[in-house]
Amino acid sequence: LPTNIDTNGLSRILLNPLCAENATWKSQAITVVGSTDRVNPLSRSHLKSPNDMLIDTNGNLYIADSGNNRIVYWPVNATEGRVVAGTGVLGSWNNLFKYAAAIVAWKDHLFVSDLGNYRILAFPLRTTEGSPDGITVVGRYGAGPALNQINSVYYMSVDRKRELFYLSDFENNRILKLNLTDKSLELVVGTGTSNSNHVSLNLPLGITVDETSGSLYVADSRNHRVQKFNFNSKQGITVAGGINFGQNLFQLYFPSGVAIDQRGNVYVADSANHRIVQWLVNAQQGRVIAGTGFAGISNTQLNYPVQLKFDIHHNLYVVDQNNDRIQRFDLQYNGC
Repeated sequence: LPTNIDTNGLSRILLNPLCAENATWKSQAITVVGSTDRVNPLSRSHLKSPNDMLIDTNGNLYIADSGNNRIVYWPVNATEGRVVAGTGVLGSWNNLFKYAAAIVAWKDHLFVSDLGNYRILAFPLRTTEGSPDGITVVGRYGAGPALNQINSVYYMSVDRKRELFYLSDFENNRILKLNLTDKSLELVVGTGTSNSNHVSLNLPLGITVDETSGSLYVADSRNHRVQKFNFNSKQGITVAGGINFGQNLFQLYFPSGVAIDQRGNVYVADSANHRIVQWLVNAQQGRVIAGTGFAGISNTQLNYPVQLKFDIHHNLYVVDQNNDRIQRFDLQYNGC
């Protein structure tokens, strides 16, 4: 089994320091998974509208190949992936998905948000081909706003220190905490109603946990901002964006994925601006580290990036959703 899988965008084992304020990444990306040709999206070498990914310390990937209703394991430098959950067929059986949106790994299991079936399934964490049955962890009561229901969980994050899951409950405008011991859900952020005040969210997407500081970072997509919530506090602090939407460096436009580094700097998949932006702690504006701001298929461009992760070398991986691929922007200078 793979080890030290990075679930939250923060590398667990770092080989080199990173001085984020001066660090740079190569502008030309390497396509590590997928293709823009769309000739045969169900083939083992293609993806269709991927939404999430995990990276282990060896650079192997798990990918939520969402439009193909499957989870793909992609060994480093491979030309084809292996389907490890789902079959590629849309459905509601325990081995099928209706848009496999989010994935996290925990204790030799892979947890998948099965978006269209409004449930979270657990599978054995495996690297071999197969379509095993999943175990329903959340979602036996259909879609809805009750505390035993979810409604479109696009992203999840794990607090490994406290053994808790956090679910970004998109259409319910809230963040839920899942206790795996008793499978109970608890409302931790949001009111359930969309708003732009500091206790509310409007269609939350990406979420990551900073276990060290004890806080959550949430991409509050329709409010075009990233909010930080300290544990046990429902008051959010805007750490990126929040001034309407637009292309200026102080703005975001439907952000999706969010990651942090060890110093608390924030990295955002600024989806509708087709770029990845770094926001330093207490910064008033961001810095573009990948993408041009315009949608395209070249190796310098992105088309609606939705998720980002860093490997142990600080190389940046991006789920380039509308281009059906995973791009890697290698670290050029660590800034130190």
